[in-house]
Amino acid sequence: MFGVMRTGVRLVMTNPADPRRVEDYAAWYDVYGAALIGPGFLANAFRFESSAAAGTEDDPRFVALYDIVTSDPATAWPQTLGSPQYPTAMFDDPQSKLVAPAFRASYALVGSQDSGAERGRLSGVHIALTDGADDTGRHQWAARVLGTGQFYAASRFRLIEGFPDPTEWLEIWETDQPDPRAAYAHALGAVGPERPDDAVRSRRSADFHLVTAYQPAR
Repeated sequence: MFGVMRTGVRLVMTNPADPRRVEDYAAWYDVYGAALIGPGFLANAFRFESSAAAGTEDDPRFVALYDIVTSDPATAWPQTLGSPQYPTAMFDDPQSKLVAPAFRASYALVGSQDSGAERGRLSGVHIALTDGADDTGRHQWAARVLGTGQFYAASRFRLIEGFPDPTEWLEIWETDQPDPRAAYAHALGAVGPERPDDAVRSRRSADFHLVTAYQPAR
């Protein structure tokens, strides 16, 4: 997704424990997210916000995405946690208590598609957490969504592990549209009455705009 050969993604959804201290929450979390890249099992740290979110466990406001670059994606998060470079000491900072996790999971890459169009800078993502059906319907639906021109890439992932009550599938659409919060709605309008496979059960679907990005020098 972000200029690396990835085998999966680590997805973390959070809320500020104190909505009045969003800036303090962000200051701590962005340093922590960047530090997770250090051990070398994850690459890139991107944090997104859904301004329409309720900020609850069922409707989190922020999502962080990290590309997994290990040959076996199931090893990336355990190896990161076990690395001497894992920033354990950061949790001694009282600001760490401002981060309220709502959902954490690792997913293995199943397939990805590209629109083939010239792309601009990433501005946001549409994220769908779903259950049911196989990859075929998701692949076909992603192709229709990409055909609208609202997104330039789509990827599908299958669950490795997560907490609490993780979904079997994760789908991510990437956009460079000036208002990423409207991209998926515009795509739905363009495809008309067609919708995803009825066997795909959506549990969480939302648009997020890019807040911060950390990519180590290559």
